[in-house]
Amino acid sequence: MKVAMATSMIFFFLLAGAAGEASSDDIRLSGDGGAAEQQARPWKCCDNIEKLPEKIFPPRWRCNDELEASQCVDACAVCREAPGPFPGPLICDDVYWGVDPGPLCTERPWGSCCDRAFCTKTNPPTCRCADEVASCAAACQDCQPVESSEPPRYVCQDQFTGQPGPSCTPDAYN
Repeated sequence: MKVAMATSMIFFFLLAGAAGEASSDDIRLSGDGGAAEQQARPWKCCDNIEKLPEKIFPPRWRCNDELEASQCVDACAVCREAPGPFPGPLICDDVYWGVDPGPLCTERPWGSCCDRAFCTKTNPPTCRCADEVASCAAACQDCQPVESSEPPRYVCQDQFTGQPGPSCTPDAYN
């Protein structure tokens, strides 16, 4: 009987504490108006995006693009020096918490999508797109014709450091 009464008292105190006001030390979940609410990205585009290693959803991102001092001060809350000689460019140290880190600033040489991408396993990867297209994208520097293709088809031989982009054709299984 005493064990049940002690357990009831502990449970009562836990409930009373949970019903009280939340303090600034409490962890808030995204549904209760806490820090996990969706926020605006601190950058318009980013080529050197880094997904922070925490295993949380949505993930947190940092854009490690090197900026001129005036650009960093205007766009970011916190700027830090980029590695290298002083004085050099700055890196925005702001973190974005959300699903989509935003677009790249630099266009991929083969365009916005690729079905047959071949990438290295480095971070970030170096990719090449082997799609055979009617004409190469304007950003492609090395556009090679595909031999014995009718009508004529071309492949962009340029390499790109970063993700290859989305697939051009919808997945057959979706």
